Amino acid sequence: MREQLLHFLQRYWMGLALLMMLPIYWNVAILNEQRVDYINNGFFKFWLAGHMTWTPEHPYSLEDWDAGHQRFGATWMDEKRFAYPLPLALLVAPLGLLPISTAYILWDFLAQILIASCLLWLATRWEGLNRRLYVLFLLAAASLNGNIYLGLMTGTLAALFLLFLTLSLYFMENGRDLLAGFILAFIILKPPLITILALLGLWLLFRRRWRVLAGMVLGGVSLLIIGLIQDPQWLSKFLSTGDSLLGMRLGHQPTILSYTRLACAGNLTCALTWYAVIAFALVGLFTLLLWRIHAHLTPLMAFSLTIPLGLLLPPYIWSYDYTLFIIPIAYIAFELIQRYRTYIFSTLFLLLLTALALVGLTLFWMNPASDALSIQRDMWSIWTALYVLAVSWWVILRTPPALLETPHT
Repeated sequence: MREQLLHFLQRYWMGLALLMMLPIYWNVAILNEQRVDYINNGFFKFWLAGHMTWTPEHPYSLEDWDAGHQRFGATWMDEKRFAYPLPLALLVAPLGLLPISTAYILWDFLAQILIASCLLWLATRWEGLNRRLYVLFLLAAASLNGNIYLGLMTGTLAALFLLFLTLSLYFMENGRDLLAGFILAFIILKPPLITILALLGLWLLFRRRWRVLAGMVLGGVSLLIIGLIQDPQWLSKFLSTGDSLLGMRLGHQPTILSYTRLACAGNLTCALTWYAVIAFALVGLFTLLLWRIHAHLTPLMAFSLTIPLGLLLPPYIWSYDYTLFIIPIAYIAFELIQRYRTYIFSTLFLLLLTALALVGLTLFWMNPASDALSIQRDMWSIWTALYVLAVSWWVILRTPPALLETPHT
């Protein structure tokens, strides 16, 4: 009987772990719905775009977008129209069928499940040392992570993009390269994340993974065609939405550009120049390192190497997008356990990460947006990104030769 129970637990431990977390996730969703003004945050724009998919209204219409805000009582409108590729509106259309309160609860709940599912799958790649128990600690750390929690409160789609990356990684590791690339292309539905695609594309190019690259092209073309079916002029309308986005967000986000603006005392030309210099230097260093070790990198190592830098490079991005760090965080945590045969270093890494993210979240709420030249709003969270970048690169570059992938001939 005991052996049967152990076999059952070993086989279905992921499902059991997720089942244990469901009541917590549901209560978090209910609590957020009660405390968060989701009519006046990022979730509303996604819900409204999805809702318009079922009506004659258009998310790129200035008049329809404004009327939609007024009709549902939204007083905060940071964008004059939907600022994302049109196919994304189709993707969130099911949420638009629901009342916004129900849609918010449902998405908050599903987002937590998606994040946990990705983390649990990543945990299957390591064996021994009570991996199944330690993953519960990782789930708890994810629930307490300030960047992830900010994404849940604001109802963003970061969990969806984490799913795209994780699915792509899964298919890439299982030899289904074309499908991996196709799913990876969906990352462009959030344009700032294209930096991740570009960096991963370098590794794929060096490794000559042509089918993955072909899948990315196929996925991108498919999204373009889907948008053209929705609206033959969608691309030109979408491109016109980006005219004022950079100016609206500059100085409030955890980006290199926000800090160069601060260092340049608000001079935009100076800020952009130094941003370009730093960005090109980082990309150059990345390319050099990648060229030296690309043949030995597994797909998971390549993802863990590129995602942190890919989230640092965009000129604008918010810290809730750090939800994508789940992949390098899981890699770091389990690799440290595997290599050093102890939980100490992995636990210290996670504790410091949680502390940095919570400090960033606290300072986010304590510092309302203003035009002052100071470290404000979400800028503090950049230290979380730098921390994950430094540790992931250190772990990968110090990989013992026995654990490196054998180069393909």
